[in-house]
Amino acid sequence: MVKPIFILSLPRSGSTLLQRLLMMSGYCSSLGESSLLLRFLGGDSVLARRATYWEFLVEMGLEDARAAWSGFDQAYYAGVQDLMNRIYMGLSDGKEWFIDKTPRYSLIAEEIIKVFPDAKFIVLWRHPLAIAASMSKTFLKGRWALDDYENDLYEGFVRLDSFCRKHSDCICQLRYEDLVSEPVDQLSRLGEYLGWDSLPCVLKDELVTTAGGRLGDPTGVKKYSKLSDASCNVWHEQYNNWFRRRWARKYVSGDHEKMMENLGYCFPPELMQVSGRVSDIWGGVLDWKYSTKRRQRKFRSPNWVSRVSKKFYRQNGYYVSFR
Repeated sequence: MVKPIFILSLPRSGSTLLQRLLMMSGYCSSLGESSLLLRFLGGDSVLARRATYWEFLVEMGLEDARAAWSGFDQAYYAGVQDLMNRIYMGLSDGKEWFIDKTPRYSLIAEEIIKVFPDAKFIVLWRHPLAIAASMSKTFLKGRWALDDYENDLYEGFVRLDSFCRKHSDCICQLRYEDLVSEPVDQLSRLGEYLGWDSLPCVLKDELVTTAGGRLGDPTGVKKYSKLSDASCNVWHEQYNNWFRRRWARKYVSGDHEKMMENLGYCFPPELMQVSGRVSDIWGGVLDWKYSTKRRQRKFRSPNWVSRVSKKFYRQNGYYVSFR
């Protein structure tokens, strides 16, 4: 039977890089970001699925089944495990291990370990402010409006931190910054956790060009053919106006600040500096206007609804409603 490895991280944390490194070992196979477990797990309010049916009716049905039969969860999780093992076997290409990597798995990590208690779990951390900057640059063309990623930056971060504290004895935690600056040490530690010999040897070769599938890092795969620490600190440059620095100070506060300190992260001192440059002031105003306008438009009429509904109608012949 194929053994699953789950890479858990927030988006833009370097998980595709780690996936490519592990695939080069010859021990495992993978397929982009399968996201399959998001369909079967995550029945709480954090996951709001876009579907042709009323999601809240499914949630009510599941709650009724649990109330009527105490063995429902055990049977359901066993069914999910059997199904996914068959899928992993089919996708493994004869390898002993299969890597399942999807950033939003951070929201359902506790359920995944219930379904796969014997699997290997690798948690990859990155400075949250670096993640936010990368989201802006990659997904928003440099604009600052992170509403669509608050689930990851807030709830995902909290859940992943809780998962690590609860299961610290059976998982392996890495920091992206350490992986790219001390790759031999980090891969040796990871190889010991997985039981793989000579994992650091993969550093001698160029990275595989793809992990398969259409989902995954759209930039790093094209930009880097070798492990590089070039992106470690350049994200500081993204916090180039008062609006972004204010967002960062608000994010790094309270429980978030304590969690970050436990991971060895802090608020960069250079972001505390106040600049009176016109570009700083005007750039902040533009970010504020864009973020406010996007948020108002989202509450008034989510911009993806009409576009996705029309596309769905063209493909299927009927319209679909979204929660």
